[in-house]
Amino acid sequence: MRTTSIMAYNELKISGKELSHKEHILKVLKDKNMPMSRRELSAITGIEVSGVAGRVNSLIKENKIVETDSRKCLISKKTIKPVKALTF
Repeated sequence: MRTTSIMAYNELKISGKELSHKEHILKVLKDKNMPMSRRELSAITGIEVSGVAGRVNSLIKENKIVETDSRKCLISKKTIKPVKALTF
């Protein structure tokens, strides 16, 4: 990981935007109620794909979302592992 990426991530954590991005991604997954790729989440939320990927990794570690069965991304047409929100 590049130093600039680490610095940008740390700035997001300090500013509180990291939390709001995670909340936004989680809300989209819950509202859509279907597995989505990181690129699809990026298109809906307006958050860069790299930002979505980082927030998705955090949400997976927090056991709030999980990866599901592979499928083709609706945008890139590549085979991906979409994520979905866990319901409690």
